[in-house]
Amino acid sequence: MRKPARRKCKVCNEWFHPAYSNVVWCCPEHGAIYAIELRTKEKIKAEAKRIKEQHQADKADRQRHAERRQAVKPLSHWVRMTQRVVNDYRRELLLAAGHGCISCGTRTALVWHAGHYRTTAAAPQLRFTDENIWVQCPACNVHKSGNIEAYRAALVELIGEEIVQALESNNETHRYTREELDGIRADARAKLRALKQQEIAA
Repeated sequence: MRKPARRKCKVCNEWFHPAYSNVVWCCPEHGAIYAIELRTKEKIKAEAKRIKEQHQADKADRQRHAERRQAVKPLSHWVRMTQRVVNDYRRELLLAAGHGCISCGTRTALVWHAGHYRTTAAAPQLRFTDENIWVQCPACNVHKSGNIEAYRAALVELIGEEIVQALESNNETHRYTREELDGIRADARAKLRALKQQEIAA
């Protein structure tokens, strides 16, 4: 029977001729040391696996907890969140296009509001409708309660009498669902992101 080829001891790294093909240490003492090292490595590996699994379980728990927290929030919360994103998008779009306050025409306001022609209280079904949301200065939107007469005149110039009348006569009732609000919010976020990227590229 052919003698196994010489190999390096896993402990002292010296060359030796093993008695059997599966022996990887040069002497019994080094065999004991190697066995201890193997057990230690296995323990470390097992502990690393346990820690990783624990982290994954903790992450899944946090995710479930966050989902439960989100699920119990009232619909009004999601309406507000969606309105904020839609308003941000309309404001950014209109200012980028050179619009000023739709009511008074100023372009020098320090801050800008997304002013609704028909208010969200009077026509909640139009709260996310583009034609119903235009840039306004705080003076018109807040102090003059929207400055609606001037708003309407400018709106007719922008989108036409027919569309303005359609907004005014729209008295449909609509209750937004959570899924619908999620979709509107995601769409507005995507448009806002694309708009900002265009501005950076320009």
